[in-house]
Amino acid sequence: MDLLLVACQVLLGAVFAVSAFTKLRSGAAVRSFAASLTMLPEAFRLPAAGAVAAGEAVAAVLMPIPQAGLALSAILLAGFTLVIIMSIRKGVRAPCRCFGLSATPLGRVHLVRNALLLLVVALGGTGLIYSGGPPAAAGLAVAVPAGLAGAIVLIAFDDIAGLFMETSGSV
Repeated sequence: MDLLLVACQVLLGAVFAVSAFTKLRSGAAVRSFAASLTMLPEAFRLPAAGAVAAGEAVAAVLMPIPQAGLALSAILLAGFTLVIIMSIRKGVRAPCRCFGLSATPLGRVHLVRNALLLLVVALGGTGLIYSGGPPAAAGLAVAVPAGLAGAIVLIAFDDIAGLFMETSGSV
């Protein structure tokens, strides 16, 4: 279970670090993310964008403390999922700026990705409950790359899903 916990920590830490970085790398990136928050009144968009990016950065930094990192991850992901559900229900077609520039509007694909991330949080929590102590170096040599590979898949999830989704006008 210790290796499962490490893989989950690495995966979530990498996902939140990349997400925060893509939003905070420049003033233009923060403003672009803020502009995509069309479900909020305009006056709240920039502060909300900053709070989201800061929360993601803090989650990544706290990941070595699994209780705190997993708890903050669960809170952020639950909030993101609720916003996506509300956007879908209201018919808001705002682009997902979760990992930088994207033209893909928020939709079911993002709900699936968040469900998978929440599953990773739950698996990490399970690993934490049944933790037996620090894992051996050989185990870390497997758990860390596995977590990174999972993070890459989830970061690119929109693009990967797009390869399998039918588009209008396709042959």
